[in-house]
Amino acid sequence: MRRFPVPTLPRDSGIVRICGDAAHHLLRVVGVAPGEAVQLYTPDGFAVVARLEAVQAGEALVRTEGPARSLDADQAERWLLLARLKGPAFDVALRMATELGVTRIIPVTAARSVARGDKRARWDRVAASAVQQCGRGRPPVIAPPSGLHDALAMLPSGMETFVCVPGAARGSGVVSSAAVLVGPEGGWTPDEVASCTQAGARPLGLGRWVLLADTAVAAALARLQAPGGR
Repeated sequence: MRRFPVPTLPRDSGIVRICGDAAHHLLRVVGVAPGEAVQLYTPDGFAVVARLEAVQAGEALVRTEGPARSLDADQAERWLLLARLKGPAFDVALRMATELGVTRIIPVTAARSVARGDKRARWDRVAASAVQQCGRGRPPVIAPPSGLHDALAMLPSGMETFVCVPGAARGSGVVSSAAVLVGPEGGWTPDEVASCTQAGARPLGLGRWVLLADTAVAAALARLQAPGGR
């Protein structure tokens, strides 16, 4: 089912008017037909099924079917502390993290990071696009870039935390809230790994092969996703 963002939804069934770029995308790019079902979702994570009822002056009028429901009510907290990566790899990692249910992302300027600068406007767009595609309600919160020590200090007290280290034992899935640290090209330095473990993070291995940093994000998050957990 096609999904479209809207600012708000009616409490019960009702008409929602979609205009501007969203209407152009719905009517011209996607070509939703009258009576066709779509899903509308809001920035606060609520969604409802609706059907295109009419088109007026280039605006789409859709009628919702029943009250909106929360898409994120049972979402476990998943934090990703991700070292800054080169080129498009960081965007790819953000997209995969969003698809895999990460709720907060902290970009970390690691010792071996090459990329610099705060590009949250772009990162937010990447995450928003991934949300529209994957079906979740809200995008992850993307924090300002920070150093490793500051990023570790942001972790909630008691959150189970893992740092990806080649050759470490492969962890089992967890259902409770968790955070994972994924290093840059070249990995974390020994001093950075020591800082993570001193802060309570457990080393996490991702198998026998050497992974690209963005691939490691998907592999690490999959290791933390217990069967049946969210």
